[in-house]
Amino acid sequence: MATELRDHPPAQIEASGAVTGFLARNSLLVALVCVLGSTLLALAPELLVADSWMTLVAGREIARDGLPSNEVLTVIPFGREWTDQQWLAQAVFYGADALGSLRLAVLLDVALVTVTFALGVAAARRRGASARSTLFVAAACVLVAPWSWQLRAQALALPLFVLVLMLASEDTRRPRPRTLLALPLVAIWANLHGSVLLGAGIVSLAGLFGLGKRLRGSPGAPGIGRSLLLAVAPWACVLVSPYGFALVDYYRLMLVDSPVSKVIVEWQAPTPTGWYIVFFAVAAATVAVALWQRRRLSLFDLAVIAVTLAGSLRSGRGIVWFSLAVLVLLPVALDGVFGSKEVPIRRRLGIVLGAGSVALLAVSTVVVAARPVSWYERYWPEEALRAVASAAAREPGRRAVYPSDKHADWLLWKLPELRGRVAFDVRFELVTAAELRSLVLYKTLEPGWDAVTRGYRVVVLDPDDTPEHRAALVRQGARVLYATGSAVVLALPTGSGP
Repeated sequence: MATELRDHPPAQIEASGAVTGFLARNSLLVALVCVLGSTLLALAPELLVADSWMTLVAGREIARDGLPSNEVLTVIPFGREWTDQQWLAQAVFYGADALGSLRLAVLLDVALVTVTFALGVAAARRRGASARSTLFVAAACVLVAPWSWQLRAQALALPLFVLVLMLASEDTRRPRPRTLLALPLVAIWANLHGSVLLGAGIVSLAGLFGLGKRLRGSPGAPGIGRSLLLAVAPWACVLVSPYGFALVDYYRLMLVDSPVSKVIVEWQAPTPTGWYIVFFAVAAATVAVALWQRRRLSLFDLAVIAVTLAGSLRSGRGIVWFSLAVLVLLPVALDGVFGSKEVPIRRRLGIVLGAGSVALLAVSTVVVAARPVSWYERYWPEEALRAVASAAAREPGRRAVYPSDKHADWLLWKLPELRGRVAFDVRFELVTAAELRSLVLYKTLEPGWDAVTRGYRVVVLDPDDTPEHRAALVRQGARVLYATGSAVVLALPTGSGP
């Protein structure tokens, strides 16, 4: 025994015991997080969407020419002011690609999503929720907004949302100095994604609740100065960006009078169809549990759930923030339904399950990291790129390619020579309402649709989005250069110019 103790110092034995104890108590939660990460790795090619390519293209622009101020990538909004609020997220993902190719950028996205859920589970447990209730809520939240796990600037904001919510929620119960860490987190967030307004609102709300406690003379209430700081400072942090006060107009455009919400499905209110059914089911269950067990939740918790739910009902893009808020806040209320007593699992079984899940995630990471870059891009045909490049090379003018919104930034990323020669991309905030209407006119084949592509040499179609366009363009003399289920490339007649 003495030899064994000498070989394993007390600190090492204690640390080992803490790890095994944690795995035993949280084995199913560890397994859920690791299975989520492993699943995302297996589905890595599915994580690349139009926004992914836009993030990389913008990151390359920043690395090449510094922060953008005017649009230079596309034809329709060329020369207009471009307030690139997400510049830091774009630079991070482009840096990952530059260091380790697209492979590293995708692995970074998977890590961010997995860490976000791990933080959400940890936050729920810190609030006193049982492992059982946390497991039920976390399993539901994983399914609420799976499209939000794709590679895009938003991925870097996900863990910040959980951290800010955790700090603010804890502060409303017991004010602590570390809550002020939320302010630099919001300042960083302000350069990553526009959802920073939600983060600032959460911190500000915590400050207002603290101020209310002080005015009511509640015991343990924070000081007025501290509460005012938390209430006001987050909004100043939102402007901690190279773009400064120019962001005010940007947020006004995106949130108040954006034409994007009228034509882009993701920006519109969700309806109980398709995958949105999961969201509505979880939302209904959340409201029922929160009202039933409202004494287990603070007014702050209820306010955050209400605000994020309202944002989700206004726009499908907001559903992810509701799901993360529910992950952090609801499990302690669910304990009121199930009982807060922990349901023990056999220690050895828990350790094996937890350790095995971690091993699965580690092996999955190694296997997926060893895949060639072509595997990640398997839904984006290389042959289509060659067809576009060859046809566009014959067009000396600026109007070279009229793309689908799915393919626009992919073309810009893979064919840098198309910079400034593609009609538009997914930064729809740069185009006017009239121009957006013309894009819709083209997609729906309404009278006059063919005039939209006039002057372009190449048209790229998404067969799933516009199945009738190929035949319609061929009838007008277009020649098919490439066609599969993922992309169709057509060369327009040379007489189709203006």
